[in-house]
Amino acid sequence: MPRVALFDLLKIVLIFLVVNIHIRVIAPSKAHLFGSLWSYTVPIFVTLSFFFMNKYFSQMKLSFLIVWARIKRLFLPLVFWSGVGFLFNPKLFSIKNAFLQILTGKVVNTPLYYLDILILFTLIFWLITYLPQKIRAPLHFAIIIAALTLDYSGISFRFFNPMIEQVKRSYGQIAELIKYASLGILFATVNKQNKKTIFLLFLTVISFFIMVYYKFPETHGFNYSGANLFVGTIFVLSLSLLIGNFSLPLKIGQFINILGAYSFGVYLFHIIFLEKLVKTFPDIKTFNNHYPLLFLFLFTISCYGFCFLFDHLTKKKFSYLIK
Repeated sequence: MPRVALFDLLKIVLIFLVVNIHIRVIAPSKAHLFGSLWSYTVPIFVTLSFFFMNKYFSQMKLSFLIVWARIKRLFLPLVFWSGVGFLFNPKLFSIKNAFLQILTGKVVNTPLYYLDILILFTLIFWLITYLPQKIRAPLHFAIIIAALTLDYSGISFRFFNPMIEQVKRSYGQIAELIKYASLGILFATVNKQNKKTIFLLFLTVISFFIMVYYKFPETHGFNYSGANLFVGTIFVLSLSLLIGNFSLPLKIGQFINILGAYSFGVYLFHIIFLEKLVKTFPDIKTFNNHYPLLFLFLFTISCYGFCFLFDHLTKKKFSYLIK
């Protein structure tokens, strides 16, 4: 499938937001750039992932070979970057922690939990391909409603909250994020319809007015619970699909496509590099406190630069680790 510049541009923006929130945690500054916009990042990433995966999940009785290839595509970066995380934090290594890291992604390099969640959702949605086509859309609506119900009832939060930190921060977000996987499938279904423009325009307008004029109650959750975030994600995706492909100069389009592809790698490893950087050069915290936007830009671009160098120095034999 050819890369879509608009979606790659969206991924780049989301990566800057992800890196920004981790900078705020590891090297705090007086500035709180972009407020709580970071909370949209993972939901949109999950939605986009399953939007593109719908070409497989829309099939009848999807072959497990395809699913297995997808799982390997996620599992190998999980193992590799977990290993790098332990290499940078050797005191955390033990057989128990290594096992826990692979299961949750939360011992070192905490963004890796995203890969565990995607593997789980891939297996769940593969099973759905064995169901009749006519009940799949209603089932995805049911998943969304059930997930939101768990958000507002607090059942999911109360169930996972007593568990150890790594488990509750990883699998505690299953109910919070699975609705976005279903949302991606539903968006892909809408995108195939003849009257998709009318429907996407309707979704864009309605979600925008809800975001501006109505706030749903807050929920007890970990990071991605509640209807406000869900409506905001609908707005971003419906607007993006409504705009569709837009024309860019060839060189700029290719550059955006490259950065969009490497966004996967930046997401996976940026936090362990940031932790190592701050430990090695403590004065970075002072620099970030005075110039937070500049530091965000320089560090994120450096991460993209590392992906580019890694990919070309290894002659693209290990591209699956970073894109």
